[in-house]
Amino acid sequence: MSRKDTQYNSPKYIKDSLPLLAAIFLAISSVVYIMFRSWSNKLYSERWKDYEDCGI
Repeated sequence: MSRKDTQYNSPKYIKDSLPLLAAIFLAISSVVYIMFRSWSNKLYSERWKDYEDCGI
Protein backbone atom coordinates (compact mmCIF):
# COMPACT_ATOMS: atom_id res chain seq x y z
CA MET A 1 0.00 0.00 0.00
CA SER A 2 1.46 3.32 -0.97
CA ARG A 3 1.35 6.57 0.98
CA LYS A 4 -1.17 7.97 -1.48
CA ASP A 5 -3.71 5.22 -0.65
CA THR A 6 -3.54 5.86 3.09
CA GLN A 7 -4.13 9.58 2.58
CA TYR A 8 -7.37 8.87 0.75
CA ASN A 9 -8.56 6.37 3.37
CA SER A 10 -7.80 8.62 6.33
CA PRO A 11 -11.01 10.73 6.12
CA LYS A 12 -13.03 7.52 5.74
CA TYR A 13 -11.74 6.26 9.10
CA ILE A 14 -12.64 9.56 10.70
CA LYS A 15 -16.09 9.49 9.13
CA ASP A 16 -16.65 5.90 10.24
CA SER A 17 -15.54 6.53 13.82
CA LEU A 18 -17.54 9.73 14.29
CA PRO A 19 -20.85 7.99 15.22
CA LEU A 20 -18.99 5.78 17.70
CA LEU A 21 -17.33 8.80 19.31
CA ALA A 22 -20.69 10.59 19.49
CA ALA A 23 -22.29 7.57 21.16
CA ILE A 24 -19.47 7.36 23.71
CA PHE A 25 -19.77 11.08 24.40
CA LEU A 26 -23.54 10.80 24.91
CA ALA A 27 -23.13 7.83 27.24
CA ILE A 28 -20.51 9.58 29.37
CA SER A 29 -22.48 12.81 29.52
CA SER A 30 -25.64 10.90 30.49
CA VAL A 31 -23.86 9.17 33.36
CA VAL A 32 -22.41 12.48 34.54
CA TYR A 33 -25.86 14.12 34.38
CA ILE A 34 -27.47 11.29 36.36
CA MET A 35 -24.74 11.47 39.00
CA PHE A 36 -25.09 15.25 39.27
CA ARG A 37 -28.89 15.08 39.62
CA SER A 38 -28.71 12.41 42.32
CA TRP A 39 -26.10 14.43 44.22
CA SER A 40 -28.25 17.56 43.89
CA ASN A 41 -31.38 15.74 45.08
CA LYS A 42 -29.49 14.35 48.05
CA LEU A 43 -28.31 17.82 49.07
CA TYR A 44 -31.83 19.19 48.65
CA SER A 45 -33.39 16.51 50.83
CA GLU A 46 -30.69 16.96 53.48
CA ARG A 47 -31.38 20.69 53.57
CA TRP A 48 -35.14 20.29 54.08
CA LYS A 49 -35.05 17.16 56.27
CA ASP A 50 -35.47 19.14 59.51
CA TYR A 51 -38.65 20.81 58.28
CA GLU A 52 -40.61 17.62 57.60
CA ASP A 53 -42.03 17.61 61.12
CA CYS A 54 -43.17 21.26 60.90
CA GLY A 55 -45.69 20.60 58.16
CA ILE A 56 -44.08 23.03 55.73
